[in-house]
Amino acid sequence: MEENNSKELKEKFAEALVEHGPLVKVITKILFTGIRQKASDIFIEPYIDKVRVRYRIDGILYERMSFSASYQSGLISRIKVMAGLDIAEHRLPQEGRFRMQVDDGHVDFRVSIVPTNIGEKVVLRILDKARIILDIEKLGFDKRSLSLFRKNLVKPFGMVLVCGPTGSGKTTTLYSALNFINSIEQNIITVEDPIEYELAGINQVSVREQLGLTFSSALRSILRQDPDIILVGEIRDSETADIAVKAALTGHLILTTLHTTSAPSSIIRLIDMGVEPFLISSSCLLIASQILLRTVCAECRESYPATEEALVELRKFNPNIKEVSHLYRAKGCESCSDTGYKDRTALTETLEITPRMRKLIVSGAPEPEIRKAAREEGMELLRENAASLAVKGVTTLEEVIRVSSM
Repeated sequence: MEENNSKELKEKFAEALVEHGPLVKVITKILFTGIRQKASDIFIEPYIDKVRVRYRIDGILYERMSFSASYQSGLISRIKVMAGLDIAEHRLPQEGRFRMQVDDGHVDFRVSIVPTNIGEKVVLRILDKARIILDIEKLGFDKRSLSLFRKNLVKPFGMVLVCGPTGSGKTTTLYSALNFINSIEQNIITVEDPIEYELAGINQVSVREQLGLTFSSALRSILRQDPDIILVGEIRDSETADIAVKAALTGHLILTTLHTTSAPSSIIRLIDMGVEPFLISSSCLLIASQILLRTVCAECRESYPATEEALVELRKFNPNIKEVSHLYRAKGCESCSDTGYKDRTALTETLEITPRMRKLIVSGAPEPEIRKAAREEGMELLRENAASLAVKGVTTLEEVIRVSSM
């Protein structure tokens, strides 16, 4: 009884604390700074003498503000209340989300709280519908990749696979693909963990593993809903891979993602997960690997003569680069918050499963042989695309080196 009373008193104290005016203003400042600077994530991190606030902007972390360590408890409690979490729980990780009204629209925040040895650390993912571009034509794909996407997305069945590391824009690409093919004639269902954005006219299912609703179990149920197109947020295990591949063979268009670093390695990854090579060759239409590359700020970029050393460096990534008179570098201005970069574009290497590729997959060809054949059929590597964009003035040599080392 005493324990319950103590917990109730703590909760009431925390609620009174988080409604304190100055604290509300601090949280509002943190959140609106992230929205204004187009950050994808906000990190609120505890230290012995301070609370540090960092923002991930165009893939890079920047420290923008800090507060006295005395603010730590109040800041965390305020965020927990906004996200509907347990303000009295400090020992276990918690996840939630909340929505803020911004101008004429709203912005969603996904909250993750993890206890550390000093205190609780918070990461907020900013989900701003006003910023997201769900137009496959505007993602920055090269002409060949865009043409292959358009060609394969209108096919009645098969699998389109997008791979890349976390934060490489895979989900945005798949959402854009759904937007491209969405129509009243199509029954489209997604299964995601979690649902990033709500899409009009599309049925979206959120994975809840604690309740037994996994990707594989959700996918089984979805197949009984007579779908035409299914988006599977991620292939994480052999069971999901097997169901997705077989669904692609039985009259469904499957859009999904895989955590691999290149398009050819995705084939080997599926085989390692237990999918038979003949099933992969029969079901896969297209495999695209992508990463995001920062674009140089158009308002402050400056050109400089392309030295021989710079050209030697560029040709390490793309041997086909010829003579270049000048390149661009990031200077920094108010528009780009002195970073020299503003926004990002997608880099892709796109492997179409052609008859030649099918024969290689069925015969168990190693990854280097698949890559060689794909390049002979026109596939450009990610680093080659990056170097080409530096020559065009879209980005800098420094950014090419950074993304090519990932």
